[in-house]
Amino acid sequence: MELRGAVVAITGAAGGVGFALAREAVRRGMSVAISDIRAEPLEDARKALEALGGAVLAVRADVTKSADLEALAAATVARFGKVNMLVNNAGAFVASLAWETPEAQLDWILDLNVKSIAHGIRAFVPRMITQGDPCHVLTIASGAALTVYPGYTTYSTAKHAALALTEALYMDLAAEGVGNIGVTIAMPGILRTEIMSPEKTSPADLALADGGRFQRRTVRAMEQMMRNHVAGGAMNPDDAARQILDAVAEGRLYVLPAHDSPATVATAKAIATGRATGENAYGPVLDGILRSLDKAEETRK
Repeated sequence: MELRGAVVAITGAAGGVGFALAREAVRRGMSVAISDIRAEPLEDARKALEALGGAVLAVRADVTKSADLEALAAATVARFGKVNMLVNNAGAFVASLAWETPEAQLDWILDLNVKSIAHGIRAFVPRMITQGDPCHVLTIASGAALTVYPGYTTYSTAKHAALALTEALYMDLAAEGVGNIGVTIAMPGILRTEIMSPEKTSPADLALADGGRFQRRTVRAMEQMMRNHVAGGAMNPDDAARQILDAVAEGRLYVLPAHDSPATVATAKAIATGRATGENAYGPVLDGILRSLDKAEETRK
């Protein structure tokens, strides 16, 4: 896909990898429609992108609502005359234990990380098919789509579903003979973003800001371990954005920024093989994770 001159719509674009993708898109000569549920950060992002010389549309949207994704698609086409690329980026992480995850928290995570992708596909793909020109759908999933860690009850569940949903889109487009729409799934490792601050976008009734989930040692240590990675040299989202848009331009189905080291690849392969053969590969993986959690817990003291 030729990115220069194309029009991209990006969800969750007021910060993190979403904003990094918008910035890289502008640098590559794309027109950008950005959306986020947070009005003020969204406006700040619009100004920053316009300062780079970009043609930018900002649309406040709650991606858990299908009507908001339809409105984003309509506004993008109204402003730019077309839409060539959808980036399903909006998402959140909250650690929890399987038997303690509140139903409302599970619903929010699945709505935000999975159903939003389905909403985006329904809103944008029919328009892309009608256009007939080169288009692309990009899903920002996670390395958590390939593996599961303690405390990842909702996140790995959601990201595995996001991976399967986007792979299903890829298969359906091929089966229906739709040749103008490519698909890419990004599964990054830990990036230098604010994903560890879910209270910024979560509904107030989930009470994530009160930190009650940290009563559990596993949740405490897992979120601390992720923060330690961010502070200790996690990949810059700008670098991830360049890798991801390169993959789109090359028509690649998968891209794994910061999740492609020999160790992470070996772990993912072992788990995938175990799932395919019925062998449990999590034993040695879990041992290493538990040691890392012990070290993370010590950093809190």
